Formats: sequence, C-alpha cells, structure tokens
Amino acid sequence: MNKQNASFIAKSTFIYTLAYLITGAIAYQLITKQFYVGDTPIFTAYLRSESNPAEWAHTNIWLVPGLLFRAVLISLVLLPFVDTFKRMTFLKRVGTLFALMFVLIHFAAAAPSPSNIEGLVYMKPELVSVKSFLLTQPEMIFQCLLFAVGLSWLLKKPVKEKVEVKQYVMP
Repeated sequence: MNKQNASFIAKSTFIYTLAYLITGAIAYQLITKQFYVGDTPIFTAYLRSESNPAEWAHTNIWLVPGLLFRAVLISLVLLPFVDTFKRMTFLKRVGTLFALMFVLIHFAAAAPSPSNIEGLVYMKPELVSVKSFLLTQPEMIFQCLLFAVGLSWLLKKPVKEKVEVKQYVMP
C-alpha cells in the first residue's frame, strides 16, 4: 500500500470515528436515551445498555476497537473511488458520500434495526415503532452528513499544474 492510500485510510478512519462519536453522544443525550433507559427502554430487548452495568462493561471495552475496525473497512471500500470523488465539486462530493453512507450503511442495511427498512420488515412490533424509527433518523442523517463534509473537505480537487511559458527575446 502506498503512502497516499495509507494517508487516506488513516484520515478517513479518523473522520468517521469523530463523526460517529460526536453525533452519537449528542443524539443519545437529546433523543435516543429514552430507548436505552427509562420507562420503556425498547432497545434493551436486543442491545446492551448502561441500565445493566455488567452488560455495559462489554460495550465499554469493545466500542473503540469495533468502531475503528468498522471505520477502516469503510475507508478501504471507499479507497478505489478517491480519484472519482476528487473530480467532483465539493457539494456533489458531499451529496454523493452522504447518500452512499446513509443508504448503504444505514437505511438499506441488511441487518435489521429499528431505524432501517429491514427492521420495519422483520422486527417484532414491540421492538420497533414509528416513534423510534423517526427519532433515530436525525442521528444517522447528521453522522453521515458530518462524515461526508469532513471527507469531502479532505478530498480537495487536485491542483492543476501551471504551465510556465517562457518568452524568448531575440538578440
């Protein structure tokens, strides 16, 4: 692997990790905490939660390694398209990366979740509701958007080399 590819993977991994942690922390406090703890914590039926400290200890140990592994995999999948992304305008790059991330990683993911299509199709009604489906969308929208903006900023268009024209003066 060349230095340029390794640099892209490292930077993309950092941007994804940052977007995930920032967005998740904010969304958890403002929106989704009610699904993990509280009166009707529907996510605890299938997810670990701080409401059970023994289970939560596992999450605390594996959150960062799992997140970094996922971020590296995402970076590796995006790597063949770097030159294509660089040729796009900034806004087109943001839109394309956002759409790829939101649709493929979240909304159309094959693993059921209360916030994606598979979850609406396969999950039991007591585990998914219109409320949980709608309230989990902002987190994913902002996470994907933050990643798309960060990576788009990183993937600036290559600077065209200026051709220097020399004038020769006849003696």
